[in-house]
Amino acid sequence: MPDRPRVLLVEDDPATLEVLATALREEFAVWVARDGTHALEVAQELDWNADVLVVDLALGEGPRGDQFVAYYRTRASRDVPVIVVSGAPRAYEIARAMRTATMLFKPLGIDELVRAVRLFTGRPREGEIAS
Repeated sequence: MPDRPRVLLVEDDPATLEVLATALREEFAVWVARDGTHALEVAQELDWNADVLVVDLALGEGPRGDQFVAYYRTRASRDVPVIVVSGAPRAYEIARAMRTATMLFKPLGIDELVRAVRLFTGRPREGEIAS
């Protein structure tokens, strides 16, 4: 598929990262980062130009998910939808304070994440409604 939307996926759990990246790669160009420090490096490689950020809040090494998103927004030339995926306590409140596009709670369904990314990239499948 030409011109596939670029998704930056930031998740510190290797098994979850692999499952989510594999599912998203069926339709999207996906870059992955395994912690907050790595996310900054990957975002710079992308020239701060992802179409959607999918970010866990608790990322282990380096900045937390909310800190990464705040910094990303200072570097990006446009507003990028952010999908938070988290099971962290107070995740919903943190996601709201971050002004995210949506919040998905872990454990999450793969289809739920793919639908959300489709929605925020403006590429719904037949039968889905784009906003």
